[in-house]
Amino acid sequence: MLFVGLVVAALAAAVMTVATRQLSRVNEGHYLPVVVGQFAVRPLLATKALRVAAQTLAVLAALIVSQATWDYTAPWPSIVITITILFAPVAIPVAVITVAHNRRLQNTRRTLG
Repeated sequence: MLFVGLVVAALAAAVMTVATRQLSRVNEGHYLPVVVGQFAVRPLLATKALRVAAQTLAVLAALIVSQATWDYTAPWPSIVITITILFAPVAIPVAVITVAHNRRLQNTRRTLG
């Protein structure tokens, strides 16, 4: 079951990567908020659906991993792994793509100014 949970987490990361790239493409020329904020150009409904699907897959992966690794005598490793599986597939692709997107904007402004 642990392998299934890790595969679902990888799928969640892939879906979030696709959604964030679409969001980056739609907001080309505008800054993307790194953590919280509004986008200059509203995301398409399909992009929103992909983001929700990725978050749902991450929750499902975390539940599968928690069931596969839970041990009443030593719960902390299971808790840490579950929390990592919950946040990593969503946060890592978003952070990497957003920082790269915003960095390109900074380089463009330096060359124009």
